[in-house]
Amino acid sequence: MAGDEMELNSRKIQILQAIIMNYLETAEPVGSRTISRRFPLGISSATIRNEMSDLEELGFIMQPHTSAGRIPSSKGYRLYVDHLMRTKSISSEQMEILKRILREKRNQLDSLLKEMGDLLADLTRYTAIVTMPQFKKTRLKHLQLIALDHNSVILVIITDGNVVRNNVLQIEQPFSQEDLYRLSEVLNTNLSGLTVEEINLPLIQKIKREMKVDQTMMDGLLDAINETLQFADDVDVFTSGATNILNFPEFADIARARALMEVFEEKEQMLSMVHSSLSGKSPMSITIGTENAMEELQDCSIITAIYHYGKRNIGSISVVGPMRMDYDQVASTLGCLVKDFQQLFSEDKKAETEAKSKSGIAENPPGEPGT
Repeated sequence: MAGDEMELNSRKIQILQAIIMNYLETAEPVGSRTISRRFPLGISSATIRNEMSDLEELGFIMQPHTSAGRIPSSKGYRLYVDHLMRTKSISSEQMEILKRILREKRNQLDSLLKEMGDLLADLTRYTAIVTMPQFKKTRLKHLQLIALDHNSVILVIITDGNVVRNNVLQIEQPFSQEDLYRLSEVLNTNLSGLTVEEINLPLIQKIKREMKVDQTMMDGLLDAINETLQFADDVDVFTSGATNILNFPEFADIARARALMEVFEEKEQMLSMVHSSLSGKSPMSITIGTENAMEELQDCSIITAIYHYGKRNIGSISVVGPMRMDYDQVASTLGCLVKDFQQLFSEDKKAETEAKSKSGIAENPPGEPGT
């Protein structure tokens, strides 16, 4: 602890924790008599009242109106999160639901992430926000070109986790489907396993040289493919349980609730909210109240965790709730969810590598050409 926190003795910390626990449950300002009655601290109401005065002077609690009760401030919650929070285990029933979703949707990353957001919103009763994988950071798994008509070709891109993107390319000269199959094969040979942002002009020029078709025809199509890869929309956002947060009395004010809903409805605002809630390289970040840059979110807390595919950060999952959210439970649930997600896809990647290795041995027995 540093600064004002150094002035907190164990008794003040116990009282602060009691205020937070009571306010989390009741959403009502807490007085010294309530703390004395509900929490076995072994001290009188008068002593508690004096300690509360000190806590208020130090900025850890505040008086919302003229009643004798106090509520935690952003600073008080920050102390709690950094030094007092204890993670909880999720129930075996919740764990089984989580694992079932992960197993059933393991080959459909976008669908899996949406279900994870729904589950998280249901378990926490807050709002869940999932940023889908950044397309340019995903690895190309397969690419297919399909003739649509004389002037159009459908480009189907599948990246790791089976995220699928489709785009219609306009071409000046028609390609036969046979030529498109051959080009797809060359593209897959050269580009498979690369992240989209690793695909560059020299690679595209190399592919042009390998194709045995008219180079003028190739220019337009390959340029269109390159442009699609480079300028594809990077991030999509999925929100689940947006109205859950309105069930809390803190958001009974219509103007405040409307401003918050407008944030949830705007993709760019949500992305800004998520990015600003992330801090450094920490796998999980918590921003509380006035720590949020957006004014509409200064009555909220946001817990955000990064999820991985292999060793790459490809997206995030956030929970937005009132400042008096159950930090212990949310952090535990979110941490468990991200950990199981990573483990699931690590197992997938290991199995895929082993399968390729076995396939290579079978195709090239010792002594045969290609060894």
